[in-house]
Amino acid sequence: MAKKTKLIIFVALFLALTLTPLVIMLVNANWALPIRDISVALAFFGMTIAGMQFLPISRIPWLSEVVELDKMYKIHHVVSAIAVLLVALHPIVLLLTDTVYFKGSLIISGWLGLAGLVLIAITSIFRKKLKISYTTWLLIHDLLTLVIMVFGLMHMFQRNYYMRDTAMTIAWVILIVIWGGLALYIRLIRPLILARHPYAVSKVVEEAKDTYSVYLKADGFKRAAFKAGQVAWISKGPSPFVISRNPFSYSGSTEWEDIRFSIKKAGDFTNTIPDLKPGDRMFVDGPYGTFDLKNPRMQKGLVLMGGGIGIAPVMSIVNTIADTGDKRPVYVFYGDLCEDTVLFANEFEELKSRMNLTVVQVLERPLDAEKCKYKGYITKDLLLSTLPENYKDLYYFMCGPMPMMNAMNKHLTAMGVDPAQIATEKYEMA
Repeated sequence: MAKKTKLIIFVALFLALTLTPLVIMLVNANWALPIRDISVALAFFGMTIAGMQFLPISRIPWLSEVVELDKMYKIHHVVSAIAVLLVALHPIVLLLTDTVYFKGSLIISGWLGLAGLVLIAITSIFRKKLKISYTTWLLIHDLLTLVIMVFGLMHMFQRNYYMRDTAMTIAWVILIVIWGGLALYIRLIRPLILARHPYAVSKVVEEAKDTYSVYLKADGFKRAAFKAGQVAWISKGPSPFVISRNPFSYSGSTEWEDIRFSIKKAGDFTNTIPDLKPGDRMFVDGPYGTFDLKNPRMQKGLVLMGGGIGIAPVMSIVNTIADTGDKRPVYVFYGDLCEDTVLFANEFEELKSRMNLTVVQVLERPLDAEKCKYKGYITKDLLLSTLPENYKDLYYFMCGPMPMMNAMNKHLTAMGVDPAQIATEKYEMA
């Protein structure tokens, strides 16, 4: 089935599932109390789109082939905020009618569900400022999701304004089954699948200060094929039943027997990477991502821009191109802090002899400014002076810190590069 067809089917199903309760309510509403009906409509719509947020975090392979995961996560953040706003408007609008709606014990479940939704938003938006670790945040996220679904649905069925309608009840039961199924897939079915395909550490290589490459081999099975530029969520053993798995780009060639991930120490899981030993068990949930070197848009050449550890997926792409004898031109713009933090210098030199590769390295604060050819940041002028005249025909890929990618997007816009010729990689749920 074509990707476009899959996307149309997905969007149609998503809209049908999120809008059905709202449509049933609007059809059956007598509008005797229009403010109340508007309030309930807001709550219904907010709850349906909140429940459907299981989709982006489920990483269903069929869906990941259709929608770019980083874009889906961005949509997830925006839609989640809209869900919070819609549900919060439910009691606010009711206040315009009569405070009688806020009397009685049944209202408690509604307030608890709303509180859970607001707390999810606050802990997600301000996670780093609140210094909540990623694993802790995921645990909080799971618990609050349970609070929202249990008390929110309890409030709806107890209030029973529209739930007495058979069609409405059927619609919500279907939604609950789907949400429960997605939760079951995330926390039980997917880990069971991963448990049957463990990986073992082959070696850990220190690439630079606080940055390591982990080589993994399939333990008793043929490893899953992946495409250069894709990503996987990994965790260390002995069991795949963990609160969190962590997203990392493949940094090795698709042609290698082992798979490689290059990881910088940044807290939680990443700080444990140097302690891994050969034979240690790992679980790899992937690959995911839609980047594909066979894409017709990429055939005239590639411009790969990496900042810091964002160079990892770039290394997967260039190694794969070299190993497959691909002769299309490739331009790499790599920004890092200084000589001590530079990654894969020797690897780049070896790759230049096997492919049509140009590498431009820019150091923000070089230790030896006289020997550093390019200092500061990757600029529009540097891009224009390095790239060929047909630079608008090339395909651009970037991965790195958000300020760097925002700057690169501004440069490419000013250069007149078609947004359809630009891919970014950023995977972070909060």
